[in-house]
Amino acid sequence: MKRGTTIALVSGALVAGLALGTVGIAFAAPSRTATGTTGLGARLGAVCRQAGGTIADIVAKVTGLSTTDVYASRAAGKSFADIAAAKGVSADTLTADVIAARKTALDAAVKAGTITQAQADAMLANMKANVSTKVTSTAPSTCTGAGPGSGAGKGAGRGMMGTGGRGGACVAQP
Repeated sequence: MKRGTTIALVSGALVAGLALGTVGIAFAAPSRTATGTTGLGARLGAVCRQAGGTIADIVAKVTGLSTTDVYASRAAGKSFADIAAAKGVSADTLTADVIAARKTALDAAVKAGTITQAQADAMLANMKANVSTKVTSTAPSTCTGAGPGSGAGKGAGRGMMGTGGRGGACVAQP
C-alpha cells in the first residue's frame, strides 16, 4: 500500500474509534432528568442558602447573633446546640426551627418548579431523621456549618441534608 493510503486508513480508523467511544460514553452516562434524584443535595443546598435556611442562619436568627459570630463559635469547636443554649434556646427548639425554615424553602422550590413534591417529601423526611445530629455535633475547628454535605441518590451534592452519596465534610467559609 502507498504511504498516503495507509495514513488515510489509520486516520479514518482513529476518527471512527473516537466517534464510537464518545457515543458509548454518552449512552453509559446516568440520566440527569428533572425528575431524577441526581444532584438533589445540590438543589437543596442552594434552596436553603437562598432562603436563609442554613443551620448557621437559623442559629443567628434565634439567638440574635450574627452569622459571623456563629461561624466563629463553630470554628472554636462548639456545636450549634451549644451556641443556642448559651442564649437560652434549646436544641429541640433549634432543630424544629431548622426543619420549619427548610420546609418553607422546599415548599417554595416546589412551587417554583425547581424540585418536585416527591423530591421535597424525601428531603424533608431525611432532614427530620438527621438535623438533630447535625445541630448537636461538635465541629472540627474549620467547620462553619456550611460546605459540601451529603448528595442525593447517585451523586454527591452540596446540600447539608441530602440523602446517599458522600458524607458531609465541613469547610471554612471565606
